[in-house]
Amino acid sequence: MKNDHDQKKEIVTIKERTLKLNLSDADVERICLKAGSAGLTVPELLQNFIGDLVDGTYSNGSDERECANEWFNRCWFGMFPDKTFLWYLIDYDCLEDVLESWRDKEGAQEELKRAEIQPDEFEPDEIEGYKEDLKYWQDSIEETFADYKEYAKNEEIGTVEEEMKKVRVF
Repeated sequence: MKNDHDQKKEIVTIKERTLKLNLSDADVERICLKAGSAGLTVPELLQNFIGDLVDGTYSNGSDERECANEWFNRCWFGMFPDKTFLWYLIDYDCLEDVLESWRDKEGAQEELKRAEIQPDEFEPDEIEGYKEDLKYWQDSIEETFADYKEYAKNEEIGTVEEEMKKVRVF
């Protein structure tokens, strides 16, 4: 359960979002009827379900959260998730760290490219600092990726660059 401070920070970020769903005409009619039977619009119904599923900014209670998670865990995607690098990063709570290291690594690479083109704009120790930082971030990412490869040894895995491209699409 969120404390009041965390919830207030989340409430400030509430705004209309656009998510695209692929539904049959019959399913659209069914979800409209389901929502209408409770006096809700379809967006209101989905907001409530999502809130329970992710223990969101607003939730209908602990039983509702438990039921939403039971539904998720019983579906094929919850029971048998593909052991992708993205799944691993989320499951081991290191997605943000790896994404930040990747962005920092790319930034350092850009600066080093710029230093090659315009070397007079950089001090030698500044260039060396970028190289050290680049190595640190690359090693950090590679270490996490090696742990993932060990964990998912029976899975078909691409290179770290290929897997990060998939992660970044997310």
